[in-house]
Amino acid sequence: MDIIDSVRTAISENNMLCGEKTAVCALSGGADSVALLLVMKELSVQYGFKLGACHLNHGLRGEDSDADEIFCVQLCERLGIELYRKKISVREYSQKHESLEETARKIRYRFFEEAREHFGENSVTATAHNANDSAETVLLNIIRGTGLKGLCGIPPVRDKIIRPLIYTQRSDIEKFLKSKNQPFVTDKTNFSEEYTRNRIRHNILPEMIKINPSVIKTISRMSENLRRDSSYLEEISESALLSAERENGYEASEIDKLCEPIKSRAVRKILIKGGVEPSELRIKTAVSLLSKRSARYNPCKNKFFTIRKGICFIENIEQKFGGFNEKHE
Repeated sequence: MDIIDSVRTAISENNMLCGEKTAVCALSGGADSVALLLVMKELSVQYGFKLGACHLNHGLRGEDSDADEIFCVQLCERLGIELYRKKISVREYSQKHESLEETARKIRYRFFEEAREHFGENSVTATAHNANDSAETVLLNIIRGTGLKGLCGIPPVRDKIIRPLIYTQRSDIEKFLKSKNQPFVTDKTNFSEEYTRNRIRHNILPEMIKINPSVIKTISRMSENLRRDSSYLEEISESALLSAERENGYEASEIDKLCEPIKSRAVRKILIKGGVEPSELRIKTAVSLLSKRSARYNPCKNKFFTIRKGICFIENIEQKFGGFNEKHE
C-alpha cells in the first residue's frame, strides 16, 4: 500500500474529516510533516476540504529553529498554502519541576488551538505521527511499565487532532519524498541517544525488524485491537459511574462492587473530573478507600479524594495549617 492509499484508508476508517472544512497540517519542516502536507494537498480536491498549515518555532535550537521556519514559509508559498506561524521561547515558559520536552508539548497543543481558531471553527489539526511513532510509543510504555492504555499506541483521532499518516511506515514516507524530489529539514537532536525514544528508534526497533520484518504492522494491528477493547471498557465504566452518581458525588459502595478493571477506570474518571492527574498510585489508593463510609486522601496540593457518608468526590481544601490525618502520597 503506497502512502496515498494508506492515508485514504486512515481518513476513511476513522472518519477523520467527517463534516470538517479545513485540515491544518502541523508543519515542522521534517520529513514526516512535509510528506503529510504534500499528501493532504493531493487529497484535498478528492475529499473537498480546505488545507492550511501551522508552524511553531520553539526557539530551542537557535539559528536551526529559525532556518526551519524559513523553510516552512517558502514551502507553503510554493504550494499556495496559508501558513499560520508563531515563535515562542520554550525555555522562558519551562516550569521548575517540568522538563523542556513537557513544556514544549503543552505549548505546542495550545498553539494548535490558536491555529484552528485562525482557520475557523470547522478546523482540525493534522499531525504527522506515523506507524513507526506509534510502535515506538508502545515500546517506550512497556519499558516504563504500562497498562492496557499504554499498549494502544497513538490514537488515529483525539478530539480535534487527526493523524492521517498513522498507518504509514517511515520507510514509505522517505520513498515518497524521494520520488517527489522533495527536500526537508533534519533535526539533529533526533540522532542523540540522550533521549530514550531515539534509542528505541535507532537501536531496539531495528533489531526487532531483523527478527520480524513486519513487526511495525504487527504492533499496529495489536494496538488497534486493544484500542477497541479499551474503548469498550471505558464505555462500561462511564455507564457504571452514571449509575453511581448522586447529587453531591458518587455512591462509593456502588463503585466498590464493580470488577477491578471497571472500578479503577471509574475512579480514574472521578480524579480527572476533579482536576487530579491520575497516576497508578493515586488510583489504587483511592480504590482502597471505597469500602469506607468516611475517608480522605490527599493526592495533590489542596485536592482531596473524600468519602463522606458513603459519597465520594474530589474536595478542594486550602491547606493553611496542619491538623489533618489524611494519607499523602
